[in-house]
Amino acid sequence: MGAAIQKKVRQFSATYLIKTVSECFEKIPDHRPNKCVIPFANFPKSAFAMMHQKCDSLLAFDEERLDKVCCHNLEKLYHVKDGMVPSDTRMREVLDPVDPSGHKTPFKKLLNIVQRNGALKGFEFKCGKLKDYYLLPVDGTGLFYSGTCRCNDCCIMNEGKKNEAYYHNIMGGCIVHPNQKTVLPLAPEAICKQDGTKKNDCEKAAIRRFLAQVKHDHPQLKLVILLDGLYADNPTIALIKKYGWHYIIVAKDGNHESLIEAMNELYDQGEVEHHTIVDKEKNTTHRFRYANNVTLNLQDEAEQVNVLDYIETDKAGNSHVWCWVTDIELTKKTVESVMRGGRCRWHIENQTFNTLKNQGYQLEHSYGHGEYHLATNFAYLTFLAFLVDQIQELACPRFQKALNKPAKPTRKRLWKKITCLFLTLMIDSWDALFKAIAHGSKSLKLEFDTS
Repeated sequence: MGAAIQKKVRQFSATYLIKTVSECFEKIPDHRPNKCVIPFANFPKSAFAMMHQKCDSLLAFDEERLDKVCCHNLEKLYHVKDGMVPSDTRMREVLDPVDPSGHKTPFKKLLNIVQRNGALKGFEFKCGKLKDYYLLPVDGTGLFYSGTCRCNDCCIMNEGKKNEAYYHNIMGGCIVHPNQKTVLPLAPEAICKQDGTKKNDCEKAAIRRFLAQVKHDHPQLKLVILLDGLYADNPTIALIKKYGWHYIIVAKDGNHESLIEAMNELYDQGEVEHHTIVDKEKNTTHRFRYANNVTLNLQDEAEQVNVLDYIETDKAGNSHVWCWVTDIELTKKTVESVMRGGRCRWHIENQTFNTLKNQGYQLEHSYGHGEYHLATNFAYLTFLAFLVDQIQELACPRFQKALNKPAKPTRKRLWKKITCLFLTLMIDSWDALFKAIAHGSKSLKLEFDTS
């Protein structure tokens, strides 16, 4: 293995990635008025460690924090200085007023590592004349809902009524590819009450902030934005085009009647193209109906879009129907790529939100709500832990060997193994930890002196 490749491998390791995250935490301003014993950066570092270790609760983390083994490992693996691990109560108090934007910086740094070392090339979306573009599905999901607990960031449902309730949602986006199991999440955007406003936040407002942040953090990144039918409107499409990106957006029957009518009229005039692909290996038929330069709706100055209708018929004769609008030119050579790109929108649901909620990351768990931004900060740190794991799964050999140790590997098994060793053995490096998992370690016999 050459020196350049070795360098790249090192930068995809947990050691390098978590050091990068920790350096970002060091730059978050300390809002505490007085000089305190525990360094401020130890608070986000400890909270990140809790999320990365997939702790069930803040209390569970607190019960282990003073153990010598845990303190040693937090210092060696997560750079928590001098073993000064904050209590659960103090962690909530200090992180609650912290501006969540401070936790967005590591996302930019980590993606730059992936891009700089060539690993992002595996996500390149090739379609027609597009070069060096990447698919970015974006969508919102729920974080928190309660009829009693609330903070200043909470949106309010049924305000003033007996069934008044409080909630947080979050807007997420990740770089994906049809042939990649891993995803690379960008910094999420909280859907919560904005400063100086009394109205609830919404997905339409949050996506504008999210896309603006992406453009600011990655101005040279070429993207194809994948969205649900909620966003198939003139303002969203105009915004995407303003940033110099492309889009593939779901078009639903009930929301785009004029678009469907326009397509039917073009069909009657013989101006709609057809294309069929038969996959003999899977015994599946793909049928495409498409047209370019169709008016999106009846509004003045409506966007001109290209429309792709797609029907997949499997070997049992079952058919599934999709429809997208896009600004990518549709031809016989591009419709299949656009279809596969459009279907990647589900990666934000399946590979991202579902993983974060059901595969150990506890995204919907309330580690503490606070009065200001605590719930949002914990959510950002959860996404950040997920990104570190995804980069390792994509390109870190040590991590991959540890993950693939059993015949049928699962992430949950690896998380349990990591946590077990983290709580019982003093570990000096991530490489040593993953090597022990991948190659096995000698069994230890529990003995005690009865004399």
